[in-house]
Amino acid sequence: MKKYNLQLGAVMATVVTLSIVPVRLAEGQGANLVSLVGSEIVIWLMCMATWLSSYQTYYKFKLVKWQKIAVALLFCAVISNLFFLASFRLFEDYPLKSMRELPLWIITIRLSLRGLLLGLIMVPIIFLLETERERQEEALKRERDRVMDAERQKHVLEALVSERTADLEEALSFLGESQEELDHQVYLLTRVVASIAHDVHAPLQFMITATKHTGKFIDNKQYEQASEYNQQVERGLDDMAMLMQNLLEFARNQIHRGALHLAHLNLAALVREKAGLFEPIVIAGGNTLQISLNENLTVNCNANLLGVILHNLLDNAIKNTRDGEIQISSAIAGDRLHLYIENPVGGVAPDGILQTDGQGKPGQYPARLGRDNEGLGLILVRDIAALLNIGFAIEAVAGKVVARLTFSEFLGS
Repeated sequence: MKKYNLQLGAVMATVVTLSIVPVRLAEGQGANLVSLVGSEIVIWLMCMATWLSSYQTYYKFKLVKWQKIAVALLFCAVISNLFFLASFRLFEDYPLKSMRELPLWIITIRLSLRGLLLGLIMVPIIFLLETERERQEEALKRERDRVMDAERQKHVLEALVSERTADLEEALSFLGESQEELDHQVYLLTRVVASIAHDVHAPLQFMITATKHTGKFIDNKQYEQASEYNQQVERGLDDMAMLMQNLLEFARNQIHRGALHLAHLNLAALVREKAGLFEPIVIAGGNTLQISLNENLTVNCNANLLGVILHNLLDNAIKNTRDGEIQISSAIAGDRLHLYIENPVGGVAPDGILQTDGQGKPGQYPARLGRDNEGLGLILVRDIAALLNIGFAIEAVAGKVVARLTFSEFLGS
């Protein structure tokens, strides 16, 4: 009932009812107080009925506004007639001339005019109030819609910001990983450059010595000995070229991740090939090289990078051995193949003893190297082994140094 504004309707009905009391008293109706009070109550109820009927017309009828006003005024006339006819036997409204003495059509006209007059007071007020209320409700609804739309846009923006933030965090994480990878690659490439200078030192010194001897043999017309030394120099240069190619292949694979080409390699053949590079140096140092490998063993690996590992391990063993025997052997334990390179050593074991677990996760890089890059070859071995998922360990036991490579993928027995 709130939308019918009963409080205002009651005030309007009271004002209209009381406004006609002075006129009725002037007409002499005050002589019959019962009739005066009773008829005033009837008029007040008629005003309330007119108020409610006008509201009903406004809300219930699907008409244009002027048509609703016409219908509301018609109801006002009807209500005026109904209330008078229902109460005229009890209370007199027109004391100067009784309505009972007039024809019905005149009574109807007079009562209808009274109802229309009352309607002209109430109906415009009702329609103006409700029109203004609807306008305010529409404005409020538009405001609520704007608030809801702003809230939706807020949620959309929050979702967009959250998505962009997640993308940014992912990009930053990727950049962090890329930075770490770049740092690692720079580290490895600097080691490759240093290793080139390190690993060619011994063969280069041998070739310098060989060329000096070759010159002396030529001067003394000892051409056979000169030819032999010349062949050794030629083989040494070929070996150095192959070593350089292997190191550059390692550098290229570090720059282009995923460029590793794996193949099944005969382990014994590859070891003998690398051992042949050091044959003159082994002989010059009074050493012997013993290779005990199963000829049928093959490993799934990159030939160039495994060649770099073997070269550095052999170089490390040969340069730390004098008048001793270097042994290369293999053993199968469980589902893994172990390759051992052993050399005798006197005194304290050399620096640079490292290891990996074969899962591509080497330990911390050493903070410094020994004098003249001592241990650099082993660091390179560790890093390449991690790249190839080869387990690597080197340790000094019982007067000898044992380097062990562990392969998880191999064929043969």
